[in-house]
Amino acid sequence: MWCHCRMVYLPMSYLYGKRFVGPITPTVLALRKELFTVPYHEIDWNRARNACAKEDLYYPHPLLQDILWASLHKIVEPILNCWPGKKLREKALQTAIEHIHYEDENTRYICIGPVNKVLNMLCCWVEDPNSEAFKLHLLRLYDYLWVAEDGMKMKGYNGSQLWDTLCSSSNSFNQPY
Repeated sequence: MWCHCRMVYLPMSYLYGKRFVGPITPTVLALRKELFTVPYHEIDWNRARNACAKEDLYYPHPLLQDILWASLHKIVEPILNCWPGKKLREKALQTAIEHIHYEDENTRYICIGPVNKVLNMLCCWVEDPNSEAFKLHLLRLYDYLWVAEDGMKMKGYNGSQLWDTLCSSSNSFNQPY
């Protein structure tokens, strides 16, 4: 699996498994009003689960896929919320956060890109808002931020120096005399 995909799915699975929900602030309420076409509390999430704009649906979902997704929600989720599924979920969450910490330590809290940087930082905060890991994430957040003439921006990467060096040295060694 593509590393960026894997490194986004990992913290998302942790946040979903923890059932994390942030505080409902006036900003969150304003975003809900702006982003959804119907009031948030009226959304039928079961019906919306398989909804996709026709422009974004490159290949229609087979009926079997929709049935599988529905059964995961209706059958598997309740099982994972009671014993012995609850123990399995707790073990999976522990493994997920360990992998998140491995990634953080390996990259010195820069992470592979800005999306998983923010998600990993959020996971560390959910685990313990006063943790050393969360504090180290905060210190490295500025590696991605910069101010342009029209406001603050977040880079897609914190630099391409390694790739630039690799490509130029590779090119130098492969040149004919």
